[in-house]
Amino acid sequence: MAIPTVSDLSRVTPRTLVIAFLAAVMAFVPAVVDSTARAATTTDAPGTATSISQLDTWGGLDRVFRISYLTTDPRGAVVPASGIVRLPDGPRPDQGWRIVSWAHGTSGLGPDCGLTGSADLIRGTAPAIEALTQAGYAVVATDYLGLGPNSAGPHPYLHSRSEATAVIDIVRAARAVVGGLSRTWAVGGSSQGGHAALAAGHYARRYAPELDYRGAAALAPASNFENVIPLVRPGSVPLPKAMSGPFAAILAGMANNQHDVDVRSYLSDVGTRVVDEVGRSCGPQWESILEGARPDELLSKSLGDDDFRKALAAYMKVPVADQGGPILIVHGLRDVTVPIPMTFALLSELRKAGTEYDFETVNADHTDLRAKGGMDDAVRFLERVMPAT
Repeated sequence: MAIPTVSDLSRVTPRTLVIAFLAAVMAFVPAVVDSTARAATTTDAPGTATSISQLDTWGGLDRVFRISYLTTDPRGAVVPASGIVRLPDGPRPDQGWRIVSWAHGTSGLGPDCGLTGSADLIRGTAPAIEALTQAGYAVVATDYLGLGPNSAGPHPYLHSRSEATAVIDIVRAARAVVGGLSRTWAVGGSSQGGHAALAAGHYARRYAPELDYRGAAALAPASNFENVIPLVRPGSVPLPKAMSGPFAAILAGMANNQHDVDVRSYLSDVGTRVVDEVGRSCGPQWESILEGARPDELLSKSLGDDDFRKALAAYMKVPVADQGGPILIVHGLRDVTVPIPMTFALLSELRKAGTEYDFETVNADHTDLRAKGGMDDAVRFLERVMPAT
């Protein structure tokens, strides 16, 4: 396979993205944990911790805590969220453990699809968290909204701003109830989490100026879907069948969390059923919910009108300007879930916005990117922009 180069970026267009889709078809110094974190009230601010408890084990890892906290939803309301905290082994640095907020990939939209409810997500996320704590970082990892118990759902899947605030507010919350955490932090994530990491980098310094933000490592970040999805209409096949689940999840997230457009007015009877069921389910259930339906079969009319395009871009576009720190993007050359032309389009947008970035490729697909060197690239980047000690 010929390896694309940055010089190819000018040739990436929405049409080439569609073509790409078709072609791609505690034995440690104990932290001081405040287990009496108070219950939330409506006057509490985002980043307030509401509870914390230690887990016996999580994904084969010890030194893991379950945390509940407050963040903001797509409309700006303060709502509950949840996640986990994992501490490194060994003595605490004099200035405290520096923090990586790790954002996980797509797991679903329902309340059992988070980091303590989904066995698939635990298996997929634990190695990344272990790699970061072995490098000396404390790690916090959000469930995002809607994916944990008592969290308002359905999850606003790929909603840029609420992903960002969930990623940032868990840093604030953890520092309030776990002793020994530094104010210095960075963000990392893969797939949906790469999308969340870049969104968090955009909001970090303005949203949480009391923290010392250092940068974002985004592995195979979901991007530029807002340029492809509006091409879908009944009877068209611009997206492969394998994209039906994520396509329905985006529509479900928008239908329940984005009110600039009536998403349900675009759905067929099949689409209405699928979107409602996907909005309550985890990713492994999507195939049976879809019953073989293609993305275009979920629609009653085209998604290409201006109202839908604008609402979709406002909902999920990756912010390319005003990043608060250095960026690393890593992508697999054999990725058919987020084909590499999608990321080349993103890099082109970053360049046009004057945003600097590092870019690495790995001979991997979407599922094995981290295991085949992507996580090593992320750790090296973090060690450069935010040494653990």
